Amino acid sequence: MNTRHLLLAAALLALPAAPARAAFEELELGVSDLAMGGSGVLGCGAASLFANPASIAGGEGSELVAAGRVPFSRFDFTTAGLDASLPMYGAWRAGASARFFGGSDYSEKLLAFTASGMLGRGLAVGIQPVLAQVSIGDGQSSYGSAGAFSINLGFRAELYDRWAVAASIRNPFESRIGESGEHFERRLDIGVSYEPATGMQSRVAVSRDFRGLRFSMGQALPVGPLTLMAGVRTDPAVFCAGFGATVGSARLEYSIMTHPSLSPSHSAGVSYAF
Repeated sequence: MNTRHLLLAAALLALPAAPARAAFEELELGVSDLAMGGSGVLGCGAASLFANPASIAGGEGSELVAAGRVPFSRFDFTTAGLDASLPMYGAWRAGASARFFGGSDYSEKLLAFTASGMLGRGLAVGIQPVLAQVSIGDGQSSYGSAGAFSINLGFRAELYDRWAVAASIRNPFESRIGESGEHFERRLDIGVSYEPATGMQSRVAVSRDFRGLRFSMGQALPVGPLTLMAGVRTDPAVFCAGFGATVGSARLEYSIMTHPSLSPSHSAGVSYAF
């Protein structure tokens, strides 16, 4: 318990710090997490790797996730990605993630590797080195490109059987992209979840980044072969909903997120456990 309290206190102390600008913002493609208000810091499994590097700790077997997100119903803004996790050694697991956005004129590419494991009963930690590159084209030729390297950290602690607290810190060392001086996204997420029954979960999370403070709430409810999900998030105020269906070792998911003035955003993904 002392270790858990120290980690949570450190995360709380880091909350006020946030840069004014950032890039590579739409990294998270966990469809269930998006459907639950973007509360991915509390997620489990490979789909939540970018939201919390500790998400794969304690898992069994291997998992592969493919997902895509279409912000504001604009296909030219689509972000696609792959996430995978597999056993490594003892209580530790390894993960790998890739993201791609853009086309020939402008593109963002990102590659991350994760090591996550259990430190005692109920306490998971994770570290995630990230490599990113942005490229700008000029007609048929390459105008220029720049890269960045950063590290993400996360932890998750299970409390009193049905409760869990989690926190993740993205880019704590303020890495910047090339010579532009623009920040690689820096962000802090903290959350708590309650699971009174298997598959039924309530989440509350708070995030701090260059935009300011955001709150999110989410709920998951199993109904027969489906899991129904809904959530809300502030700044701007949005409503989220989605569903997931498991067929054998595969799981299909879809989510939609509204916007006060723009078209809704859609996300879909498929995962396979083996």
